[in-house]
Amino acid sequence: MSPRHAVRAPGPEPDGFELEADLIRVLAHPKRLMIVDLLGSGPTTVTEISERLAMSLQNTSQHLRVMRDRGLVRARRDGREVRYALVSPVLAESCRLVRRALLAEPRRSSVRFEWSRESRSEVRAVRRRELARSRRHILPAA
Repeated sequence: MSPRHAVRAPGPEPDGFELEADLIRVLAHPKRLMIVDLLGSGPTTVTEISERLAMSLQNTSQHLRVMRDRGLVRARRDGREVRYALVSPVLAESCRLVRRALLAEPRRSSVRFEWSRESRSEVRAVRRRELARSRRHILPAA
């Protein structure tokens, strides 16, 4: 059988996991998760978000820009205001489900996940490789 006609073995779709990992990286900040939760109630302005979450306007705008650049939120001008909304309302519900699951176990609600020293060093190594890989994609070839 030629490589063009090779049959892919059934199993998880790697592209889906890459998208999921990218989403998790974007949401890996408590303030961004709070913004997702707030936007789950409907379109909101930067001012309303910053006031509700006790954040500066600049910091709120930075978080929203990251989320907008990754396609999680959209911005719509409404007169002099810009209203932000989730691209998919399912995102807010998904985050709520994860939070409920984490808080359902009493030992998880007050204690962070414990990682061994080896696990932390593995995470740092993966982050260094990802950073190096992203720099190769950004910097022009010499």
